[in-house]
Amino acid sequence: MYDSARRHFTLNGEALALSPRELAVLRALVQRSGEPLSKQQILDRVFSDDEEVHPEAVEVLVYRLRKRLDGSGVRIVTLRGLGYVLEAD
Repeated sequence: MYDSARRHFTLNGEALALSPRELAVLRALVQRSGEPLSKQQILDRVFSDDEEVHPEAVEVLVYRLRKRLDGSGVRIVTLRGLGYVLEAD
């Protein structure tokens, strides 16, 4: 669950410790719930235009988020050729 006032996510009643970029990726996935986000769309939302960032950075952030969400009933699924989507188990 996302608390927009405090700008953090909670999982099973406890705040998730996320970096600002992890938070931005998860928030983007929640906002587009059920619709895939491509790596480029995530890059555009998470990183400012003046930063040169490799698409692999998105893979690293998604990997970290998957570890944090493990066992929560929520997961990030990769849809080949489309991107990432947030799903509930």
